[in-house]
Amino acid sequence: MSTLSMERLVIPSASLGRENPLPDLKANQDAHANINVDAQTISPEESQYMGWGRVNGILPYTILDNYNREKKPRAWKAAVLENDCLRATFLPELGGRLWSLVDKKTGRELLCRNPVFQPCNLGLRNAWISGGVEWNLGIIGHTPFTVSSLYAETVEADGEPILRMYQYERVRHLVYRVEASLAGDRLYVRIKIDNARQQDTAVYWWSNIAVDEREDVRVIVPSERAFRYGYGGALTKVPYPYQPDWDASRSVQIPQSMDFFFDIPENRRHWIAALGKDGYGLVETSTPELIGRKLFVWGMGAGGRRWQEFLADKDTAYVEIQCGLAHTQLEHLPFAAGASVEWVEAYGPMQADANVVQGENWDVANRCVEEQLNALVSEETLETMRARFHSADGSHGAFVHQADGWAHLEQLLGGFDAHGLRFPAARLGSAEREWKTLLTTGALPCPDPLASPCGYQVSDEWMALLRKSIENGNGHWYAWYQLGVMLAYRNQRDEARHAFEMSLQQQKSPWALRCLAVLDRMAGDLASAAGRMLEAVAMRAQRNLAIEALETLVAAEQYDKVEGVTASLPAGIRRLGRVKVLRTKALLETGKLSAAERILRGNIVLTDVREGEISLSNLWFRLQELKHTDEPLPAHLDFRMH
Repeated sequence: MSTLSMERLVIPSASLGRENPLPDLKANQDAHANINVDAQTISPEESQYMGWGRVNGILPYTILDNYNREKKPRAWKAAVLENDCLRATFLPELGGRLWSLVDKKTGRELLCRNPVFQPCNLGLRNAWISGGVEWNLGIIGHTPFTVSSLYAETVEADGEPILRMYQYERVRHLVYRVEASLAGDRLYVRIKIDNARQQDTAVYWWSNIAVDEREDVRVIVPSERAFRYGYGGALTKVPYPYQPDWDASRSVQIPQSMDFFFDIPENRRHWIAALGKDGYGLVETSTPELIGRKLFVWGMGAGGRRWQEFLADKDTAYVEIQCGLAHTQLEHLPFAAGASVEWVEAYGPMQADANVVQGENWDVANRCVEEQLNALVSEETLETMRARFHSADGSHGAFVHQADGWAHLEQLLGGFDAHGLRFPAARLGSAEREWKTLLTTGALPCPDPLASPCGYQVSDEWMALLRKSIENGNGHWYAWYQLGVMLAYRNQRDEARHAFEMSLQQQKSPWALRCLAVLDRMAGDLASAAGRMLEAVAMRAQRNLAIEALETLVAAEQYDKVEGVTASLPAGIRRLGRVKVLRTKALLETGKLSAAERILRGNIVLTDVREGEISLSNLWFRLQELKHTDEPLPAHLDFRMH
């Protein structure tokens, strides 16, 4: 018998901060969004869906980039599944992440459990955390819910508790559930994704498992070939694990950050394992629907090691072993109107023959793991567990956590199939209620133009309602502003510009000015963009407006104005790492080298440094160029990935 209980997990946690009110009109993308496929090693059939199904940014979601690095104890809701063999801890407030999986027989943690909650800029919405198992849905990159809530309820099947977590994904219009149950020494997880609308869309899924990176850990998978992807943007097929200079199954030998997407033969079971020098570790397997397996490493370079520390602490390092619906993370797959897909995964410990799995004969090593896996969890057992989950499909239990109200709003709009999941009306927040008002009264509310916008919609259905509202005489500044966002999302830039200008005609707001500045930058008119951003930040010195104003001044090479704008900002904004970086650039380009050097040598922490971003190192090298010196790059500035 297993139990399911709710506990409080106290973790040193940074503040996530408020949502960024500025809509993503600049197409914030994952590092995998732009690729160069090697046609010499990858066939047209293999690359068929690489690059297909792209989206124009993360709207209607907002960006989450106002976090800090000041960690204080915080109690998170934890759903704990436990039996005599395993203790599995899920955090519904953090996308349902499996935070910990402990083998009670040995007392050993099977995952890399992050000792802190520290958001960093690696997600589609910016904020992302490492550790545990993350459930990635919808778009190439990390799930929009990686630091956001899922609904969670408890149900039963065969007398055993099931934790059901679920949400509505607003870009692809998908509802999905992550259901977990224990049986013996395995944690079984059933994923089900449903198209909530009678419209074709795209689907994407990767279960992202963090395991400890150590010299003795070997990642074993039933494959001898892999699609290798590095930060240079090239995808090529290579032998695995043995490369000319290193064994890729041992991450500590890999010099730079890279991904390996495994080409598993169709006649083999799909699984992946990370085993230590004693032959012990985690193994994951699934039903046949989940065909992809992947290894991600930060690499042994200075930037990769810095990222490991930045995400956790100096004593925590991890690699990712992942499982996906496609062969690579560079693909979205077609998903028909009303379609569904599901599978079952199993997670648990393995004790294999250390001499064999750590030996040089790769085929013998992975055959050893597969034989052991077959004894631990057969393919028939996975189907038996699928039946257990199916038997609970029509039932509901007590909510142990609830999320936002966007799905309920879609139910009110109509044409939305929740596939049996509950989205209560009581979860409508202030952002959702604005759009409910449009739906029920025919007009959006008209807020104070200095108040931060709190939510967006971009679907055709909502756009039609908003257009009708404006045509019926409800074209206040906020209605035109929201229409402009919808049009800009569609790359209808002339129409978007007209909408934002109409918004300003009704009532001046920093938000419409900012969006026009973004369009100006896209059109190459940096001077106009800078002028609009100065006007916007003069109206309201809001954090995100201030950063974009400084970014635009730097892009326009109006360096002489940066110092004055920075001095006018509140002290809390002036202290931000991003503001310091932009100010340093301006100081360098206006000849104030000593002031720039003091910032770079001081306690500058770019909290929201982006994966692959090298602005800090570039500033240092620019300083050396202007000083005619060649001092080495300080470690705290080095986030270079290759």
